[in-house]
Amino acid sequence: MAQPLKKSVHVRLKSTICHPNVEKETFDIETTGELALKGNQSYLVYEEVQDEKIVRTTVKLGGKSALILRSGGVKMRLPFESGELQTGSYDTVYGTLMITTNTTHLHFEDGYFHVEYELLINDEVAGTYTLELIYTEAD
Repeated sequence: MAQPLKKSVHVRLKSTICHPNVEKETFDIETTGELALKGNQSYLVYEEVQDEKIVRTTVKLGGKSALILRSGGVKMRLPFESGELQTGSYDTVYGTLMITTNTTHLHFEDGYFHVEYELLINDEVAGTYTLELIYTEAD
């Protein structure tokens, strides 16, 4: 079995969160990571610090679907498929919360990933999210 092709990348993460009745939040983070190509799947892996805890994020990128796995300070599984409701999970101190993503826009090309989705908890919209990942090969 062939080893995945890996390269170091610069990652820029731009995120916008709109919760009902709350002012919009935006985040713009730059970090380094690794891009691995396995078959026709791309895996982007990077770490960030959130609430003084290291969070390791893996983004599995495909044509019409994507999956974000977070571990460490935050444990979360967020699946995306354009026009489809997908079930994910978010671990809290009280146990695992089942969440649903309703992906309204999903676009992926080499070096760029963009997703817009509603996050639902118990069939109610908890927020609308936009996530943009721009990654370029590191020197």
